[in-house]
Amino acid sequence: MKTKMLLQTAALLLLSAGVVYAGGPKHGKKHWTCNDCSAECLKNPYAKGCPDICKSPECQMSCDKCTPECKQHPGAPGCPEICKELKCQTCTDCTPECKKNPADATCPDICKDIKCFTCEDCSADCIINPQGQGCPAVCADLNCNICDKFPKDCPADCKDTPNDPQKCRPECKNVPEKCLLPKEEPKVIEEEKPEAPVRFVADLGYFKQTDPADYVFGRFGAEWSPFAPGSQFENISFLGMIGVAPQVKGDDGDDALLLDVFANYNWKAGDVNGWFGLGLGGWITSGDVEDDSGDSDLDLIANAGARVYGDPKAFNVSLFLEVRSAVDEFDGLAEYGRFGAGIRCKF
Repeated sequence: MKTKMLLQTAALLLLSAGVVYAGGPKHGKKHWTCNDCSAECLKNPYAKGCPDICKSPECQMSCDKCTPECKQHPGAPGCPEICKELKCQTCTDCTPECKKNPADATCPDICKDIKCFTCEDCSADCIINPQGQGCPAVCADLNCNICDKFPKDCPADCKDTPNDPQKCRPECKNVPEKCLLPKEEPKVIEEEKPEAPVRFVADLGYFKQTDPADYVFGRFGAEWSPFAPGSQFENISFLGMIGVAPQVKGDDGDDALLLDVFANYNWKAGDVNGWFGLGLGGWITSGDVEDDSGDSDLDLIANAGARVYGDPKAFNVSLFLEVRSAVDEFDGLAEYGRFGAGIRCKF
């Protein structure tokens, strides 16, 4: 019995020793965590009275322990070492002073990163001379457009007369030349070329005479426009032509030589150009014959046409109608008159 009690007592002693060794809730050494570290101990883990665990990377690697002041000046006295780590830094922690001098010991390392800079951080002088005093070093690498630093509407006159407020506003005085508006070139108004006073004209057509006789005719000549554009007679022109009218069918009439002159009135309606013409023509055959329709005569001529192709002032083609009758045969116009149509080419 005595031996049994001794064994039980020894077991209890061993169990108690194990609990003390492990650190129970009421006995033995306390189990420390990072939550047991005060802000002062995280800032200075080697201070007297601070648990050793505060020196461990586990406790020192918490960015939450960095105050805004320590984020902006991580090297300042009293700031945890973790605040110097890039993962605890953002571009918003860079003060204007740190952007100008990011190598300062109190500035976050991230302030040396180009991603934290924009062209807004570079003055016009720093864009022109990135090595100038107080210029962020990254201004040489941002490829900023100098013209973005100045007004967009400064006139070209600022190049030659920067001190004249009438020609160059004060805010435009020092604008670089390449940022000024381009100089307006005087507009050259091209005068409309007048239509040539003389144009060559060629006609090809067909005449019908009820006597009966049928003719084809062709003639060539020149049109003269003597009156200047803008004058009250600018639409008047004169035309002289020579041609032939061989008879191709019929019992009466004869081949004829044509010598025609016209006075034309040229008109325009929208995009359509045309003319009305009155003239005198020589209908010259082999001579006087018994049949009036076949002898030589002086004809009165009327015609009208309109352009159907081409430029009025260049090559163009028109269609026209024409009637001609000998001056001594008006009483027999229905029988001896020649009624025709044709095309006119003007060069």
